[in-house]
Amino acid sequence: MQLHAQRSSPMPYRHRLLRRRLPLMAATIVTLAVLGPFGTFREMGFGVRLAYWGSLIATGSLMFELVMVVARRVLPDLERSWPLMLAAAFVTVSLGQTIVVALLEHHLRDRDYLSPAGLAELFGYVLVITALVSALPVWLELRDHGLVGHAPAPAPATPGPAPPDPAPATASDAPFLDRIPPRLGRELLALEMEDHYVRVHTTGGSDLILMRLRDAVAELAGIDGLQVHRSYWVAAAAVAAVERKPDGKLALRLTNGLRVPVSRTHAPAVRAAGWTEKAVP
Repeated sequence: MQLHAQRSSPMPYRHRLLRRRLPLMAATIVTLAVLGPFGTFREMGFGVRLAYWGSLIATGSLMFELVMVVARRVLPDLERSWPLMLAAAFVTVSLGQTIVVALLEHHLRDRDYLSPAGLAELFGYVLVITALVSALPVWLELRDHGLVGHAPAPAPATPGPAPPDPAPATASDAPFLDRIPPRLGRELLALEMEDHYVRVHTTGGSDLILMRLRDAVAELAGIDGLQVHRSYWVAAAAVAAVERKPDGKLALRLTNGLRVPVSRTHAPAVRAAGWTEKAVP
């Protein structure tokens, strides 16, 4: 599944938590408390049902977040691995929740699920509830990351006759430029790694693109620039000045005011490119 440059950056995590996840979680808890599935309506009062389902939804959500954090580190290529990542998260969370529900049922309703047969039966119920409760939040999250809910890219036109001699690579041949949202233009200044995203800085502003920095740098072969730090790539034309810090390390001041550190590993390449001639005393 390919990502397109026109897709907007995802909503920041804090906003997603406050504006979407918590309201959805609260609505889900109230709905389950009102409906009272699996006998809870008949055997529990509304307040107890609210606490019962609230504790299960809260613990399940926390488990899901923790599992996804681990899964993103183990499977960093989100574009290709998200189905496997979600499947692993659903199964892992359902297993954990099965134990939690078994303990709650034992203490609240004196039901004994703490046996292989009982846990297997309970796991099926928990898996169904987990899938139903998580379906909308997960779909919204995948949509925010551009993985679902977008029309596929149009099929390429049938190519004409190939030119006899290919032209040398130029900036217009850099595939990464096609990923930049049109509103930012194509005057690329720098790339900055942010978690699993690359923040693109242009003369028109900045935005996030879901990909690894090393993959983005590989698509910039036609542009004059350097990776100056494990988290930064800078275009040569964007360097306004080079500063030297008291500890001897270099830092680049870009034309948009961004200050970019230069690691000791990449400093020789910066000097070899002649950027230090713009050094500030």
